[in-house]
Amino acid sequence: MSAGAPLCTGGPEDGLAMLSARTPRYFLLSALLGLTASLPLASTAMAQGNGTSAGTSAGTSASALIVEAEEYALEGNYDAALPLYEQAIAKLANEPHRQNQLRYRYGIILNALGGQRPDLYPLARSQFDAVLRYVESSPGLPFEHSAARIRSALAHTYHQQSALQSNPNKRAVMLRNAYQLYAGAIEELRREEDWQNLAITSFNIGQVCEWQGNLEEAIQWLERAVSLDRRHGFPDLEEDQAYLTALREMVNPERPASNTAI
Repeated sequence: MSAGAPLCTGGPEDGLAMLSARTPRYFLLSALLGLTASLPLASTAMAQGNGTSAGTSAGTSASALIVEAEEYALEGNYDAALPLYEQAIAKLANEPHRQNQLRYRYGIILNALGGQRPDLYPLARSQFDAVLRYVESSPGLPFEHSAARIRSALAHTYHQQSALQSNPNKRAVMLRNAYQLYAGAIEELRREEDWQNLAITSFNIGQVCEWQGNLEEAIQWLERAVSLDRRHGFPDLEEDQAYLTALREMVNPERPASNTAI
């Protein structure tokens, strides 16, 4: 469930490099996994391609473009897949629900590729921004992902990109943006009783605080993540508890931290 890139060296985070080797945790249901799981977007498959090769004709349907994009993505050929996703998004301009469903998926793919191609992070953010505007413009509109989930996915793009940013001022801005977006998702996730995504977001915001050098607040967020892991039996409990213990030992090196329950 973890993904990302190691924290860059340099700046005030140098002393935290050992802990910061942990990577940001993907928001549940957001990892680039299970591309073979059929989207409603692609359910009509190539039949709607009007007999043409997907991606080769202006008349190719959005569904056909998505099918071919998914096939390229499964092969790891993202240079071929990404333009097809963009063509499909453009073709769905008159179907906003399907368009934003695809935008969210496309944003997840771009974010997952950002570790190798940081230039894709801004494009991922533009997808999540568009989806968030769509969801928030129509309160109560049925959509697969809540505003909190979308906001947390958007935060994750800043969180991951900060790990690759060598300019300390730009890194600080990215971490601040990530913190604000994660924090904005927290209460909504709690109201929705989305406990596992709440635990993941608590972990991520705790790590952002660590990377900012704010260990005391990082500990508070990790305590929340561990408490949720323990209460609901989530699989990240051992990893999160170890991270929390290491943070506590950094704050109080003279006092060994306990691995017992909070």
